[in-house]
Amino acid sequence: MAISGVNQTTTTATTAANQQARTDLGQKDIFLKLLVAQMKFQDPLKPQDPTQMASQLAQFNMVEQQTSTNTLLKELVARGGSTGSSNNDVSATWLGHTVTVNQSKVHFDGVAPQSFNVNLPADAGIGFLTISDATGNPVRTAQIGGMTAGVNPFNWDGSMDNGATAPAGDYSITVSASDMSGTPMTPTVSRSGIVEAVRFTTTGNELVVGGIAAATADITEIRP
Repeated sequence: MAISGVNQTTTTATTAANQQARTDLGQKDIFLKLLVAQMKFQDPLKPQDPTQMASQLAQFNMVEQQTSTNTLLKELVARGGSTGSSNNDVSATWLGHTVTVNQSKVHFDGVAPQSFNVNLPADAGIGFLTISDATGNPVRTAQIGGMTAGVNPFNWDGSMDNGATAPAGDYSITVSASDMSGTPMTPTVSRSGIVEAVRFTTTGNELVVGGIAAATADITEIRP
């Protein structure tokens, strides 16, 4: 559903260690051993299809990347409250990764549209969206409908209620909505972007995503 200025887009102990090593099929060395064995014992009259082998390698690469991402996410969550050098090292590894953060702020550079998600616990009968500047003054308001339970993507092109384009700066997004029976709900706003920088503060490390700092505790998803 398209609304002037705001567009809703359509829409994922040693024994224990040894045991883990034996059962973890995502380990690279295990995969390579299996691949070598498969090539060694293949039928000479019916050699391994190179297309199938390439497909297996691609699948392994995807699994390995996901395993690495999950491991880094666990470390980030586990150390999010500390400010030690080890935590700094972990946070620095997130540079260049794409993350999703529960945050209702966007940075508009005066040109590029800003994307964000409205997350709902149930289908909405009607909703209202307000975008405010850094001083709290509303610059864009819109009535929105057709939102369903889950993630609802939106784009804001910087248009204000007066028809002008908003100046560059930070803006906050608030959403109110009611379910199909008219009962008010509590929507949340999230956004995704690339980690551009890491800030080490006395209260914990922050990741700069889309020009705005986000607490590590607010990160809900990390992708390569």
